[in-house]
Formats: sequence, C-alpha cells, structure tokens
Amino acid sequence: MNIMSVLRECRNRGRCKRVRALLIENDPTRYPLLKAYAERINDIEVVTQRWDFNDHVQDVVNFAKSSRNSFPFIFIDPTGWSEVRIDRIRPILQMKPGEVLINFMSSWVKRFLDDATKPFQELLGTDVARLRTLQGEELDDELVNTYAAEVKRAGAYAFTCAIPILMPDRDAIHYHLVYGTRNFRGLEEFKKTEAFAIPFMHDCRAAAQRRRDEANSGQGFLLAPSETYQERRFRSFNERREQTARADVVQLLSRETTVSYKVLFEEAMQYSTVVEKDLRQWLDEWRKGNLIRYMNWGKAQRTPRPDTLIERLHVLS
Repeated sequence: MNIMSVLRECRNRGRCKRVRALLIENDPTRYPLLKAYAERINDIEVVTQRWDFNDHVQDVVNFAKSSRNSFPFIFIDPTGWSEVRIDRIRPILQMKPGEVLINFMSSWVKRFLDDATKPFQELLGTDVARLRTLQGEELDDELVNTYAAEVKRAGAYAFTCAIPILMPDRDAIHYHLVYGTRNFRGLEEFKKTEAFAIPFMHDCRAAAQRRRDEANSGQGFLLAPSETYQERRFRSFNERREQTARADVVQLLSRETTVSYKVLFEEAMQYSTVVEKDLRQWLDEWRKGNLIRYMNWGKAQRTPRPDTLIERLHVLS
C-alpha cells in the first residue's frame, strides 16, 4: 500500500474531510517522475516541490499549518542520516497536533559512528561517547533507543516506537522506522501496523532468499520459501525486546498493587517488535498462576479493555 492509498483510506473512513499531501524530491532526475505521478492524481490535493529538505524545513511546517484544524503526519525518508538530525527537524517535531515517522538509517550511523568529524551529537545527543564503547547487538539496540528518546524529548511526544527493517539479502538490520505520537490511539494503530508489517517483511525476505538460492544453484526447490527461510538477527532482537518489556511490566505491577491495562499497554508497546498479544500472554500466565487477578472483568468480556484493572496478588517474575 502506497502513501496515496493510505490517505484515501483515511478520507474514506470519514476521519479527514480534506486531505492534502506535500511531496518533496531534490534529485533533478527523480523530481520529474514525482511530478508526473502527482499530476495523475485527481482525488487528492498533491503539491510537489523540488526542494532540498535541509533548506525547507520551515516551509514544510508552513504548509502543514496553512489549513485550519489540520493534523499533520510527516514522513521523513532521507538518503542518509544528516537530514534527521534533531536540531534540523525540531520545528517539525514540535508541531502540535502532529505525528512523525522517520527513516532512521541505523546501519549507516553505526558504520560512521567512530568518525569524530561528523556531528553525531546533533543526532544522538550527549550519549555519543558511551555509544562508541558499544559493539554488535548492544550497539544496534542503543542506537535506536537513543535516537527515539531524542525524538520523544524534542517533540514532547507521549510515545515513540520503532520498527526494525532487515536487509533483504543479509541477516542484518538496515534501518528503523521511528514513530512519534502524543495520543494513545496513535500508539494502538502503530502496533497494529507493526503486527502486520513484520510478517510481511519476513515473507519478502524469504522470497528474496529463494531467488538468490535458485540463481546460485540453477534449480528449483520443492519447499515453499517460508519453509527454508533463515534469519537470526531479528529473532534475537525480538527476544531482547520482549525480555525488557516484560521486566518493565513486572516492575510497574511491583510498584503498584493495582494498575490499569492501559498503563501496562503504554509501557510494553513502546518496545519495537513487542505486540499486544505478548502482553496478553504474560497476563494470562500470571493470572493462571494466581499471581494477578482482573478486578472489573465483565461477564461477556473476552479481552482486557484500557480501563480493566489488574491487581497483583503475589510477587511476579
């Protein structure tokens, strides 16, 4: 689904009476293609500009604010990392209301992090010295954690989340999509999207692996691509995220005897790759072990609601 399809869906659901899009491209060979694409769209107002994003951040903000009662959603998809420096995009992050989705090229940042001539402090804050002491998966995790925290702080967002996107032909994380929102509903919708996008990514990578293997071997395979699919990095990343999110939920329930499901959801779902199904499984495990109980569970209720209260009965682990 492309961006225009998303905008049409929002309009058709009745959430937006008027939908406008500003598309930016600075490459002189690509911009005519973008302009031609926009000219074929007649059901959505589309404006294109051949702009260098670095020089036109305030113009993006002005466009977003030119309509009364608008709700801007800004997607920043740079060719590198300098365009998403916090000092550069701060006016966009500070728009209220508004949400942002940023392509954070973590693999590129990791590659050049030791280069003292590059202004990584403007991207990652004052934590750069500590990040340079880390390696491997620990560095992968902390890079996106640090950037998401900087986005959250600069935009005064209630929540920031990130989806890791793996390279199609290598078992490595290529970039993260970092999302910032000030609304609980935004967090809910993002996690629904993540639950759909992650299996789709694995299906695409499985197909890419199959094409590579067939090209190398010169023969076909009996099994489906999903049956021969191999990956380790995402599984390891997911396990670490689940462990951390579960520990935070335990800590919340340990501090307070009674906590709402909404509070637990908000805490756990900020961890990328952790989905609502994970939280419900933890709660079911603790409930069956008589470690917690639901206090206001309705007779016909099947799943926790945001206002469902969870009472801790014993020490959790």
